[in-house]
Amino acid sequence: MSCIIAYSEPGSVYPVFDIRRMAGPGPYVFAYALAWDGVQITVTRTAALSGCQMIVNLVSTLFWAKEVKAWNYITGQVSTVGSHFGLPTSMTIQRANCNVGTHTLVLSKMMSGNIMTGMYTFPSGDLWDYWGGCTVTVVWVGDRGGSNIWGEAVPPISYPVLDFPDGTLLRASGPPGSNPFSVVQGGAEFAIRDIADIPALGLSVASALSRPNVSIPTAPVDGTFVRELNDPRVFIVFGGGKFWIPDPPTLFSLGGDWSRVRVIPPGGSAQIDTVPFYGTLLKEQHSPRVFVFRNGQLSWITSPAKMASGCFPWRHVRTVPDNALAALPPGPDI
Repeated sequence: MSCIIAYSEPGSVYPVFDIRRMAGPGPYVFAYALAWDGVQITVTRTAALSGCQMIVNLVSTLFWAKEVKAWNYITGQVSTVGSHFGLPTSMTIQRANCNVGTHTLVLSKMMSGNIMTGMYTFPSGDLWDYWGGCTVTVVWVGDRGGSNIWGEAVPPISYPVLDFPDGTLLRASGPPGSNPFSVVQGGAEFAIRDIADIPALGLSVASALSRPNVSIPTAPVDGTFVRELNDPRVFIVFGGGKFWIPDPPTLFSLGGDWSRVRVIPPGGSAQIDTVPFYGTLLKEQHSPRVFVFRNGQLSWITSPAKMASGCFPWRHVRTVPDNALAALPPGPDI
C-alpha cells in the first residue's frame, strides 16, 4: 500500500553530501556553517548497518541545550539525542515507511523562553540515500553566530567533492636524497618515485605546492579513469576498486574519452584495490542485474522489490565493463 504524505519541513533545509562522490573510504568530515550555528558532521561507513539504518551521535559542550531529533513527517518526533536533561547521546534509527521510522533529522537548540526549537533539517531522500548504513556524528561547535544563510539560500553541492584539483603536484618535507613529490588525481594521492617522471606527467617542479600535514585518500573518486605512465591499460574506479576497460569503444560507451583519462606515476595503480568498498552497487554494461559487494562477496539483488526493501538506491548503481564482475567472489543472492 502506498503512503501519501503532505508535510512541512521541520526546519530550514540544508544539503546532504553524497559520500560516494568523494575520494577514499572515509570517514568523511563536513563543516556546516548554519544560519545561527556551526556544526561538524562526521560520516563513517558502518558494515554492521543496513542501508535502512543509521547511528546518530551528538556531541556538544556548549551552554545552551542541543538536540538531534529523529523525525517522522506524520507522527513527529521518533527519538532524540541531546546534550542536556539526561538524554542519550547516541541512537540507532530506521528509515521511515509511512508513519513508522525516521524520515529526517532535526537539529534543535534551546531558544528564548527555554523552548527547544527545531532549527535545521535535511532532505529525507538524500539523507537516507547518502548516509544510510553509516554512523553520523554531529559535533555542535558554535551557537553564537553562524553564516546567517538559511538552507534555502545555500548553493547546491558541486560534485565531485575534492580537496585538490586533478594534476596537483605536492612536495613534502623529507630527508636529503628523498623524493618528496606526489600527484593528486581524482582526489587521491600517488607517490612519484622517480623525479624524472614529473615532466613526463606534464607537471613542473616549480608548480609544486607544499604538502599539508593531512591524510589524503589513496583511492580516487567514483568515475575516475586512470592509466599509469608508459602503460596503455585504462581503468575506471568505482567504490575504491579498479575495473579494466578493455578497448576504446568501451571507454567511450562508459562516458569517457581520452581527455578524461588521468595519467598516474608508474606503479600507482597498485594502490587502488581490485575490490570495491563495502556496499558498492554494480552492474555490467549489457546486463540488467544489479549486485552489491558486501563481506568480500558479490551478491545479486534479485528484484526491484529487494532493492527497495534493502534500501539500495538506484542512483548509486555503477556501470562497469562486461565481464568485469567475474573476478569478484560470488555471494548469496538477495
